[in-house]
Amino acid sequence: MAVDFKIFDATEMWQKDTSLPNIPTFCQRLDKVLGCDGIPLGTLTELLGLPGTGKTQICMQLCAAVQIPKSLGGLNAEAIYVDTNTNFVLHRFEEILQATLAKCYKLLNNSLNINQEEALKKLHYVNAFGFEKFCAFMHQLPQLFTDGTNIRLIVIDSIAFPFKEGITAKQRTGLLFRQMAELQRLAVQNQVAVVLTNEMSTRVGLSSGAVVGSLGDAWAHRCNIRILLSEPDDPGGDRLALLLKSNIAPEAVAPFKITSEGIRDVE
Repeated sequence: MAVDFKIFDATEMWQKDTSLPNIPTFCQRLDKVLGCDGIPLGTLTELLGLPGTGKTQICMQLCAAVQIPKSLGGLNAEAIYVDTNTNFVLHRFEEILQATLAKCYKLLNNSLNINQEEALKKLHYVNAFGFEKFCAFMHQLPQLFTDGTNIRLIVIDSIAFPFKEGITAKQRTGLLFRQMAELQRLAVQNQVAVVLTNEMSTRVGLSSGAVVGSLGDAWAHRCNIRILLSEPDDPGGDRLALLLKSNIAPEAVAPFKITSEGIRDVE
């Protein structure tokens, strides 16, 4: 069977990479740490962290930010939110979306005239609770990317939860890696950003345990970008985002905060 492929030179690759906008997190310091002013298209990004560190909040902020108008350098696009652990709260997303679009209108010096219903239609929510439902959706996912689709962001929150029960570690590894290979193909071919949240687990060593990301070490090689989020010492404190892995930026830390309007810089 013949396989079609094209060889690019470095100039063509640079022009292609730099011509695409990114999805901003609305925290300028975090965008700067990522090295490309936000979450790049065509990549898999993993958000690691314990419960309460802001993983879902960042995901909802990105689903709102993907709607930024093209006149502001945005994508004016749509997102798919795959919820595997009932983390998504519509009221909270409405708050973030409203604040995001209001800021865009302010920058454009336009009067606030947001059609909330039309904006909400640009987020496609999938309840994929349970192993069978998640795998069924992942099988159907490529069919959503037909000619004319405007989806530029896929969020899976969380990637580890469907594989907690009813499957052996060997089966999980094989199935998960096939699914991630398909996600990578979709991300590159369709210029879509894929953001996955992952939980933390305890790895028992010879003398003590260590808290690490779920799904093992081999999983870490599947993601282009890995970000570790830390919870504040006090309830109103600032959070930290540590860039653990990236193809384009060194390890660095960015403080951020979660406000009523979404993800913002620490003043």
